[in-house]
Amino acid sequence: MPHLPDPRPDRRLPDGHPFAARVAALEEAGAGERAHDVLVKLMSRALEAGDGESVRSAVLEAPHGLALKVARAADEAINRSDGTESGASAILSRVFLVPVLFVTAGAAPARVPGVVPDVAELRGIMRDAGALGPVENFALANALGTAAAVRAASPATLHALSRAVGDAAGVAVLEPAPIELASADEQVHLRFMAGVSVTRADAPTFLETAGQVGRWGMAFSKALARQMASPGLSVLALPRAPMTWYAALAEGRHAREEIAFSLFASNAIRRIRTETGDPVATVAVQQDAKVRIDLISPFDSLNVHSHLWPLCAFDDLGRIEHCIRELLLECRVARVEFVDRVVPPAPLSPPPETWLMPQ
Repeated sequence: MPHLPDPRPDRRLPDGHPFAARVAALEEAGAGERAHDVLVKLMSRALEAGDGESVRSAVLEAPHGLALKVARAADEAINRSDGTESGASAILSRVFLVPVLFVTAGAAPARVPGVVPDVAELRGIMRDAGALGPVENFALANALGTAAAVRAASPATLHALSRAVGDAAGVAVLEPAPIELASADEQVHLRFMAGVSVTRADAPTFLETAGQVGRWGMAFSKALARQMASPGLSVLALPRAPMTWYAALAEGRHAREEIAFSLFASNAIRRIRTETGDPVATVAVQQDAKVRIDLISPFDSLNVHSHLWPLCAFDDLGRIEHCIRELLLECRVARVEFVDRVVPPAPLSPPPETWLMPQ
């Protein structure tokens, strides 16, 4: 049972927003899939008319309890068939993203390039392992884009790309963003690779048939790390499954925060145990919509290590609480207190190190 209160303020789309009423309908009891289907159709019409901003703003400004539902509708509208395809020979394109988490340490200053030198190698690994199920015809861009670039992309552009069958060059919708390293400490960075799959209109989507990451993730990780390596710099690349646009944005962000917390916890717990003994953990939610985790020495109240997990509209607070609880359990932290009230923000203790902070 969740213990943490949700500090995120209630919000809704402005009354004048073209999807305000439809998004609100997602909350109504019994609306279910019908409200979803209506929203998908309206978004699809907007995209066909070139109006990507109303769809994008609906996803990014939706109430936090509905954000994932609105994102799901937008993803379906982006990849929605216009109904003109028919027969076994008709083909469709579908846009996807591959979230990639980079864990870096070592030489500094350093730079991890924002362009993959040999994207064909990665595509071959995914194809040979059935990463997209039976879909073998797909393009993968060589640019590593940020979450901000994913959020900024126009759904109208993505909608048009999903209809440009065979246009492999069109997949370059994200600007490459190198990772600049000013510290040698462990850090976690989130990037995305954009792709387009091509399938028959009557075939299942890659989301229905995609293989598990375990079938190709290790080979993909080794190849990408090798391509991005530089002397003295350790680079670990951790891919996630291919997903639709906004689903990948939500899942990639959660994965980045989860790994950042894992790095923090393992380092802080090791330090406290070396110095004084098993730590006590306190988990609370701050008024600034950040989950704060404090690891405290039971024998020295000044020996505190703190970490912040920021919340966004896509986040499921119950899922985050479960992740924190499970990881602390795996680290054999016996005493964990979840504070049942929202607390004011406080300075991190000790002063934040680069590997503790979101990148």
